[in-house]
Amino acid sequence: MLRTLSIAWAQLLHQKVQTIVTILGIAFTVVLLFMQVGFRIGLLESSTQFAASFQSDIVLISNSSISFSFAVPFSERRLNQALAFEEVEAVTPVYATMTSVKRLEKQPKFMASIQVIAFPLKPNVIDLPGVIENLDSLKGNNLFILDRKSRSELSSLITEVKNNGKVSAEITSVGFERKRIDIVGLFEMGASTYYNGNLITSEATFLNTFGLSSGEIIAGLVHVKPGVDVPELISRMKAYLPNDVRVMSKKELIKEDKTFIEYSSPMGIVFLFAMIFSIIIGIVILYQVLFQNISRFTKEYATLKALGYSHRFLVNIVLEQVLIFAISGYIPGFIISCFVYNALAEVTKMKFLMSFNIAIFILFLILLICIVSGVIATNKLKEANPVDVF
Repeated sequence: MLRTLSIAWAQLLHQKVQTIVTILGIAFTVVLLFMQVGFRIGLLESSTQFAASFQSDIVLISNSSISFSFAVPFSERRLNQALAFEEVEAVTPVYATMTSVKRLEKQPKFMASIQVIAFPLKPNVIDLPGVIENLDSLKGNNLFILDRKSRSELSSLITEVKNNGKVSAEITSVGFERKRIDIVGLFEMGASTYYNGNLITSEATFLNTFGLSSGEIIAGLVHVKPGVDVPELISRMKAYLPNDVRVMSKKELIKEDKTFIEYSSPMGIVFLFAMIFSIIIGIVILYQVLFQNISRFTKEYATLKALGYSHRFLVNIVLEQVLIFAISGYIPGFIISCFVYNALAEVTKMKFLMSFNIAIFILFLILLICIVSGVIATNKLKEANPVDVF
């Protein structure tokens, strides 16, 4: 192995410019793969962060909802029926709708697609930074707290709350009626492909502001007592409650939502195909580079065959070059991708996180791409015939 490795290194160092170009090509492929995986993860994590913040073991949603991202309201009576089980400690209704918002007088245009979330003002409902600290601030009419990770168009509102603790704004209600509200605090959640920002308010303010009647909720949180067998309780609740609601664990809710977004939503399908094409492009690019590299050294490979070295020996040289290319291209590609992730997270306010799992997955993927390309390119070695040289 050391002999083939030394030959592989010698060939790479002999054509430094070609080697650098190849490494840059692989680094580009690495960045491309990181971007596609990052877009996909950012889409899924940002779109499910609301459901992920629920502090409950069991969640009820309407059976008419294709996923929680497109939840349909259902009767709160179904949630109250869950109290019939002695294992249930408490239940919490959760409301949500979409609105537009602008700063009162100083902002001429409304910012659309703002999600409004509401629930009874008590702890252990939504686990998001800043929510618990601001619960008391919401005990009043027309009081809201704003997501500090909303998109830049809402930055003036966020800055005003930071500096003065309060800012007046307008939101659109039923029939595009404008209503004045006061934003009295900040929390952290983040934007998504569906919403540019988020507001949280009390149950009473939500129903009054949007002209909704009490009893129509988009999710019901079921808090169980310690030591309860949750899967067994879910099974009994499914049999007990009418089929107009679905009973599932929080993990099942998030998994179902991610599956729908990835495989049924237009954006998810686009990102999936983009990643597949990125892999194909990577294989084609590397194959062309390796094919040209082998072509340049055809006579040298033929000489090695004439000296008695086997075809397998030559294949090992090429594959070792492939591994060197893969590692050398991965490192700069990874570093560049970290900076790009940070920039995207700052601009979009979505979750672009460089996790260990993503880094290992891309490393494995680029190694696989390089090996596949290398195996295909080694067919060129069969043309290395000693008779043509001597």
